[in-house]
Formats: sequence, C-alpha cells, structure tokens
Amino acid sequence: MAAPIVVGYDGTPGARAAGGEALRLARDLGGELVFGYCYSVSAAGGEMGDLEKALREQGTAVLHEALAQAHAAGLEARAALIHDKPSAGLVGLAEENDARMIIVGSYGDPPLKGALIGSTAHKLLHLSERPVLVVRAAA
Repeated sequence: MAAPIVVGYDGTPGARAAGGEALRLARDLGGELVFGYCYSVSAAGGEMGDLEKALREQGTAVLHEALAQAHAAGLEARAALIHDKPSAGLVGLAEENDARMIIVGSYGDPPLKGALIGSTAHKLLHLSERPVLVVRAAA
C-alpha cells in the first residue's frame, strides 16, 4: 500500500485548499489520508481549561468535516487530534505514519512575515525531513 499523506487541517480557507489538493493527490497516487488538527494552550490559569476544551471540540468538528469529504470521495482517511504546536505535531504525525508528505495551507503572506511571526508552513519547511506541500488559499 502507498504511504499515507498527512494533512494539517483546521477548517480555515487555507486548510480547505490543502484538503482539496490532498484529496486529488490521494486519488491519483493512492494511499490513505491522515488529517491532523493541532492545538496548544498554556498550562496557566483556570480559563485555559475552558479554552482547551473549546479547541478540542473545534478540532473534532473540523476533522469530522475533513473525513466526511474524503469518505465521500471514496478515499481511506483517518484523523488525529494532537495536543502540540502545529509544526511539531504535524512532523510527529508524519513520522508516526511514515507519511510520503505533509500538506498544509497558506494565505500567501510575504515570506518575511512568515519568518518573523512563525507560520506553520515556514516552520515545516525547516523541521520536516519529509516533503512539504504548501497550498495557497484562493484569494
């Protein structure tokens, strides 16, 4: 069986564009899709528990959306809710699944902005030993 494709998916327009490209590639190349939703919260403060719960609920909902699209397209897919920063979480998910690549979305920010504020796509390009495909969201 072909190696899976890991997709960073948070329900944003960039993630939806990445998900669409991942569906196309899985159909063309074969292999399972593994959608990952990563979230991270600070351990400080009582409100953080509520925030973490809300992020888990959002993650579950958007992963369900991604799985429904993949299954409707007749593709094998599963999902992972990951308590980690997106770049580290997706690299770990790709390693655990021996993925052929990681696909994430982008909003087309200038490279300097991504480098300064630390976009997930920019970090993945430097952290991942696997190919990273960055799909730009429609304007």
